[in-house]
Amino acid sequence: MAVTRWVDGLRSAGVAAGIKPSGALDVGLLVAERPLTWAGAFTRNPAAAECVNWNRAALGRRARALVVNSGNANACTGSAGRNTVEATAAATAGLIGCRVDEVLVCSTGPIGVPLDARLIETALPSAACSLGAEVEDFSRSLLTTDTFPKVSTSSASGASVIGVAKGAAMIAPNMATMLAFLGTDADVSSDDLRAAVDWAVDRSFNRLCVDGCESTNDSVLVLATGNGPKLGPQELRDGLLEVCSDLALKMARDAEGATKLVRVRIEGARSETHAVELGRAVARSDLWRAAAHGADPNWGRVLAAVGAVDRGLVVGTTSVAIDDELLFAKGEPCGLLAVAAAAMSGDEFTVTVTLDQGDAVAEVLTADLSEEYVTLNAEVTT
Repeated sequence: MAVTRWVDGLRSAGVAAGIKPSGALDVGLLVAERPLTWAGAFTRNPAAAECVNWNRAALGRRARALVVNSGNANACTGSAGRNTVEATAAATAGLIGCRVDEVLVCSTGPIGVPLDARLIETALPSAACSLGAEVEDFSRSLLTTDTFPKVSTSSASGASVIGVAKGAAMIAPNMATMLAFLGTDADVSSDDLRAAVDWAVDRSFNRLCVDGCESTNDSVLVLATGNGPKLGPQELRDGLLEVCSDLALKMARDAEGATKLVRVRIEGARSETHAVELGRAVARSDLWRAAAHGADPNWGRVLAAVGAVDRGLVVGTTSVAIDDELLFAKGEPCGLLAVAAAAMSGDEFTVTVTLDQGDAVAEVLTADLSEEYVTLNAEVTT
C-alpha cells in the first residue's frame, strides 16, 4: 500500500492486543493534538453496540481521541459491554491527558461475545508510543474478513480529506458492518460538518448493499482539525463524498467471497429516493446476485426485484440492459443473451433499469453471491 499520511494534527497507530487469535493488529488509536470538531453517522439498528450508543451521546462535544478494536463487536453483551466501553475510554483519556467524554470508541467483529477491556488497556501504552502520521497500521487494525485495507484521499479547495474504512459483509443500506474514519484539515463549523457527513454518507455508504444485512456497529466518524483553509458547505460535501464513495467502492470490490462488482443503475425514476430504493431492491436480491456469480443474464430476476418494491411499475415502458446490451424493452424480450453473459463474465458490469416515470437517476453498488460467501458466514463464530 502506498504511504498515506493523516492531515496535520492527527496521528495514529495500530497494535496487536490479542483479541484476534491470529495475533494480527486489532487495536487502533487515533489522536488529535487538541480537542476537535467532529461528526458521525451510525447504524439505525436498535440492537446497536454500546460503543455506538457512547459515540451518539458524545455528538455535539469535541473529540480528542478514537480507539477502535477488531475481532469482537462488543455488541449485545449487556452491562459488561457498557463497562468495557467506559473502561476503554477512561484508559485512553488517562494515557493522552484528556477528558473521558472526549474519547470515541468503536468495535467490529462477532456479535454477542464478551470483550475483555484489559486486553485493550494493556495494549494502549504501546499504541501511544507508536503514534505517527502514517495511516497503514491503523487501517490494518480495523480489518476482520477484509482482504486489504481501504484508504482514500482527496482535496477540496486546498483542504485535504483522508479516509480509512473496513467492511466486507453485513453490508446494507443504513451503512453496513463497516467502520470509516475520516480526517480533514478544513476549517468548518460543527453544523456544516454534521450536514456534510449526512449528505456524503447518504450518497456513498448508504448506496452500497452487498447482502442486505444491517449491522450493530456501523459508524462513520469525521474529525476536522481546522488547520487548513475554510471551506464552504458544498466544497466540504464534495470533498467528503469523493473519499466516502471511493471507500464504498473498495468495500464492494472486497465483499466476502465476491468475484465481481455489480453496479445497479436506475434511470427515469420519480425521484432520487425512488431510484435508490429500486436500486437497493435489485442489489439485495439473492437470486440476482447468484445469477451474477454465474454470469447468467437472468434479467427477469432484476425486473421482479424492481416490481416487488414499485407496485406501480409499468412493464411496457420499462427496459433492462446489461452493460450495453438491451435485453428487455417495451414489454418484450430483446437483445442477445450471449453478449450479456460475456459482459457479466468479467470482474465488473452494470445492470441498468430504465423507467418512464421521471428524470431521477441513482446507482447502487453490490457484488455477486458465491459459494465462498456462504462458507465464510457458516463458520464466522467458530
